[in-house]
Amino acid sequence: MKRQLKTLSAACFLVLGGFLPSYAQNRYEGTVAKAFNATILMALVDINKETVTEANPAAHSSFSILFPNATEPKWTQKDTYSYVSFLNNGRKATASFSPKGVLNYVITECSLEQLPKLFNRKIRKSYAGYWLLQATEIQAYGQKAYQAILENASGFITLKYTTDGVECIRNVIK
Repeated sequence: MKRQLKTLSAACFLVLGGFLPSYAQNRYEGTVAKAFNATILMALVDINKETVTEANPAAHSSFSILFPNATEPKWTQKDTYSYVSFLNNGRKATASFSPKGVLNYVITECSLEQLPKLFNRKIRKSYAGYWLLQATEIQAYGQKAYQAILENASGFITLKYTTDGVECIRNVIK
């Protein structure tokens, strides 16, 4: 259990850890969304690979069962793993499947209202002077974790929320 939480935390950091420097460099160029999307893609998939038109049948089957409301799926393949980015109930998501079609993880964008109530309250209470730039839900190993990137006039804070509580994992001063 402890190992799974560490792995989940590492995945959170890997996915969102590179966002803040990219954001700070691109903020005035209006490319926040591009920087964030590029960070996720680079962390999950070798973006130089060709898009796969027909996914691994096992992955495709699992995807259809796990995400019946998904739209606009775009599949890629790296080695024997399948990756899909899609809209799930209107929210952007990315998932990874093993060669046997087992879901490795799914990362979904969130709004402040879609975060767990305790996390939402903590952000509103302890970080009242900040606004939410990006929030993400990460599901892996049967566990959920959330990350939120907040900004104020002096910098950025990345918070992680798990069953263990809220933790500040990164603080960048402008």
